[in-house]
Amino acid sequence: MQFFRLLPVVLLAGSALCTPALALSGATSDSGVSTGAGGPRTGVRSAPSSAQNAMTVFSRIELAQASQTEPGGQKSPTERQQGAGGQISDIRQSSQTQVTSQQPIGPFPTNEISQQPWIDLGAGEEGHKKDVAALQQTLTELQQLQLQTKQAHWNASGTLYYPLHLLLQEHYEGLSKYADTIAERLLAVGASADGRPNTIVKTSGVPEIPGGFLDDAQILVWFTNAYKRVGEEVNTAIKATEKVDPTTSNLLQEVEHGVAKYQWQMRAQLQRTGTDPNTGWDLNNNKPVELPSHAPAGSPNQR
Repeated sequence: MQFFRLLPVVLLAGSALCTPALALSGATSDSGVSTGAGGPRTGVRSAPSSAQNAMTVFSRIELAQASQTEPGGQKSPTERQQGAGGQISDIRQSSQTQVTSQQPIGPFPTNEISQQPWIDLGAGEEGHKKDVAALQQTLTELQQLQLQTKQAHWNASGTLYYPLHLLLQEHYEGLSKYADTIAERLLAVGASADGRPNTIVKTSGVPEIPGGFLDDAQILVWFTNAYKRVGEEVNTAIKATEKVDPTTSNLLQEVEHGVAKYQWQMRAQLQRTGTDPNTGWDLNNNKPVELPSHAPAGSPNQR
């Protein structure tokens, strides 16, 4: 990239050096005396040499390229993001310390079964696998929501910034407790818990929340749908474990109860009533906030 920026300057300097007329025409000494073909002339300011001309052009090119910004003198978001990415890469590569382990990384998720004695569920090997799978997937989704609530907690923007900032912190703390409970239940039934980031990325059914600042309407819609999805997944896990491991099923019911509460707390802020359509237009650039309806179309009690 730097080569192409310097190319016009190199060509200009070469042109000046190869063409004496360009170098001599109108050239004067520092004393103000012209040294052109017509003999010495006084009172005329000396012109810069070809090398000076080249450096002047180069400086102007550098200045022009440095000032190529958006209107108002601001760099584009893409330029700012790329700049930050390069700096982050520099920081990451600044350490030469190697982090290794003799133990294989293993698949995602990895739920190793203990060889030590643990309480037999009496459901056989297949029942135990169902139990572990239900717990592990619930743990993954709770951890995903932990990360997303914290991301939104930090970057919430708009009219509802402060109440959402506080509410999302409460949700984060509650989800953290549920995740810890589920992880410990995995250990109690003789399996290791997998809370690694790659396990979350590869196996979570909840999509990634957008990066950058998040407007309040976007947060309400995103978490209303995310909590709905996780609540439905946990409901399936409850039914899958109610016969093979009633204790796990009961714990999952507690998780579903909490997630359903968090989902209600989000959608309630856009709840339509008999006296206010509460479309959220005031939060969403004068446009209604779109939320899918739960009730069948035409239902008399639909709001």
